[in-house]
Amino acid sequence: MSRLLPVAGLLAALAVAPALAAPSPSPTQEPEDPIQVQVTRVLPRAPLPHGVVEVTGRLRNTGSAPVTDLRVRLQVGDRISSQGGLHDADQDRPPTVNRVSAVPVLDALGPGETTAFTVRTTTDVLGLRNLGVYPLDVVARGNAGAGIDSLGLTPTWLPYFAGLTPRPTRVAVVWPLVDVPHLRPDGTLRDAAGLAASLGRGGRLRRLLDVAHVAQLPACEPAAVGSDGTPAPRPTRCDPVTVTLAVDPELLESAEALGKGSDDGAPAARAWLTDLKALGLAGRVLSLPYADPDVSALGRSARSRDDIAAASALGEEVVSQLLGVTPDTRVAWPPAGPVTPGAADALALAGARAFLLDTSAYDDDGRPPDVTPSAHAVFTTSSTGAELAGLVADPDLSEQLSAVTPYGARMTEQRFLAETAIVAAQKPSVSRTLVLALPRRSDVPAAASEELRDLGRVPWLCPVPLADVAQRAETCLRESGPPAEPVERGELRTDQGEELAGSYLVGVDADRDRGTQLTDAVLSPAPSLRTEVAAVKGRLRRAVARAESSAGRDDPDLTRAAARALDDEVRRLSGQVVVRGGHSLLTSTKGTLSVSVENTLPLPIQVRVRFTSKTATLTNAETGLVTVQPGHAVQASVRAQAQRSGQFVVFARLVDRNGVPFGPESEIIVRSTRFGRLALAVTVAAFGVLLAAAGYRVARRLRASRRTPA
Repeated sequence: MSRLLPVAGLLAALAVAPALAAPSPSPTQEPEDPIQVQVTRVLPRAPLPHGVVEVTGRLRNTGSAPVTDLRVRLQVGDRISSQGGLHDADQDRPPTVNRVSAVPVLDALGPGETTAFTVRTTTDVLGLRNLGVYPLDVVARGNAGAGIDSLGLTPTWLPYFAGLTPRPTRVAVVWPLVDVPHLRPDGTLRDAAGLAASLGRGGRLRRLLDVAHVAQLPACEPAAVGSDGTPAPRPTRCDPVTVTLAVDPELLESAEALGKGSDDGAPAARAWLTDLKALGLAGRVLSLPYADPDVSALGRSARSRDDIAAASALGEEVVSQLLGVTPDTRVAWPPAGPVTPGAADALALAGARAFLLDTSAYDDDGRPPDVTPSAHAVFTTSSTGAELAGLVADPDLSEQLSAVTPYGARMTEQRFLAETAIVAAQKPSVSRTLVLALPRRSDVPAAASEELRDLGRVPWLCPVPLADVAQRAETCLRESGPPAEPVERGELRTDQGEELAGSYLVGVDADRDRGTQLTDAVLSPAPSLRTEVAAVKGRLRRAVARAESSAGRDDPDLTRAAARALDDEVRRLSGQVVVRGGHSLLTSTKGTLSVSVENTLPLPIQVRVRFTSKTATLTNAETGLVTVQPGHAVQASVRAQAQRSGQFVVFARLVDRNGVPFGPESEIIVRSTRFGRLALAVTVAAFGVLLAAAGYRVARRLRASRRTPA
């Protein structure tokens, strides 16, 4: 059964989300203002000509004295017609001089007390005339002891299209479920408590998932009520919103590992994975390469480039296994900054046909002046010959999804609506396509769920799937027409300021190569062991990807720790295959030198032993292929001939099946006791002299015996 919270429960949980950023319009609620104004509803989100506008909220007396004759007034400023003007107004709030008569709320409000208010008026009274966005201040007035005065306010915005029906801006949303790597090479968690906190109630990853769930539930806007009590006309759109989840497979495996354990965070991890699977993910999952490696840095080196393809294939495998869906591999989303040609080539060869880019990939912001271009961009970085599409995420609207105002969720949402309305108002007769993509490891406020739902309920926006945008096939439910042509965004950057350092990756490359040698050329290739060997390869491949994670851009200590863990794991595995020498004695011209090949791995190995010496002639410098079973040792030997007597050293070293040295050398101390050629000649000559002397003595004795008379 699904563990998804009811919508009301999710919204309540999101309402307590902490502030993540604070772009604060001016003027603000001053600390000395005795009345705090909280606006909870502005209806309709798309005001109509001559239509009703309803503002609802609460007033709280934060002062020390009662306030009498309490009332609320709406004040409207001059129309803003450009994004630049809207952004300037965030920093320097324009005056709001067009005032709607104050609506009485309460005769008296004591210190600490709260009361509700509703102000109903019309667009005519507010002075909304032309297409644009209007500053709106909701002002509390009353007598705090010094006469009637303004006692507090909340600034917000009103989008207005003056009866014009713009062609809707098509919007695709990419929602990252990405974190820093959490697993060690042995599959244990590096920071179980931190991951549990993020996956649990109130945590960042839990909130991201909840917002994505609420966002895809269609929301029809309630009707504002006119002054005569009858509902005002409202937009009829309440279309579902498609949110594409960009998932780091390492996060999925980390959550699964936490969920299988007995820690306090295990239930939260299991619930998070269950709720993720219940979202209905078919066609809406974008798999990042495993551990989200810094593909741009890897693409600069031919040695590292293959790691991109390996991490991509591994990521697709993990997502399919743990989520039960086939991820979309046609869209690649490299980390922010330059996208190197090598990275583009590797991702294209892995199946990518569209690249989602940050504006930081360009020398400037990649946008023509005074207009928000469509997401479609010319992209020609790859040299593979594949036809590739470029998609550029809109920075301003993407930032709005993670920003907050000090005035609550509804006002944050209203600021998002104002930004989207300005974009649509730039060219109301043109239907553009935008992609919204949160920064990879960002948090979101409560308002984000309603901001995303607005894509399906205001007339100037419509939600479209990212997969359709990638193929330039996006259409709105109630509007058709070809997407905009790709825009030339300028020069792509080539610098590497934000990337992992090349000197750091050299060390990772060396560890990866040693690990690959072990799995591909030392472990036994027997077909019956294919699964076990693949498990070792997968463990090392994961460790390499963690050491190459783009999280290291912001946290170098994290990737250095992952690199140390990789190095330790490779050393540990390689150190379980050793050759041991010792002492050997040659008692004749030729003899046998022997070593022991030991294997403490849980899998059999196949190696040769290569012998080298400067003081001995080795009849066979290398053994044949030696197979050593787990937990066993095997003797390996060669024939040798000493060139002199005495003590000398022979070196023995393992080589893999390809003849490449593996591991350190081992010494054999050899002592030779053989006779040399000179010693043998001297001995033979001495023996000859001895025989001659003996013969001489025998001859003398014979002569002497003949002279003696009988």
